[in-house]
Amino acid sequence: MTPREIYRRMVAKIKPADVRLVAACFEDHIGAENAVLMPQLCARTGLHERVVRNILNTLVTEYGIPIGAQSGKAGRWIIADEVERQSVIADLASRVSETNARIRALRGAELVGKVEPSWTAQTLFDEPEVRGYRNSYEEW
Repeated sequence: MTPREIYRRMVAKIKPADVRLVAACFEDHIGAENAVLMPQLCARTGLHERVVRNILNTLVTEYGIPIGAQSGKAGRWIIADEVERQSVIADLASRVSETNARIRALRGAELVGKVEPSWTAQTLFDEPEVRGYRNSYEEW
């Protein structure tokens, strides 16, 4: 059975129509050399880029479809071999490290000053007098 046939069987098990539609677009995009660009995916599916990105995440995390992407490489593709898998994982791990470093830096950053809001939120019992009536809670 070819990778294309295996992938076609995986797609057939997906129930939500939009998710299946995006998954089906990858049939001809197995291997990094056959990557599909995000604008092409959006045009082919008729879905907004943010929706397609969320669906791609769902395909990987919930359906186990090995969709690859890397910084510096255009497009998305079905990971074809272990070399591609390790390359994509290394790229993701690098992003995690960079994000964690930024979080640590932000936690330790000195704030210049505390900004106070110029307004205060009213609560249910902070109502002003209306037409001579006062909030009855104040009289308890």
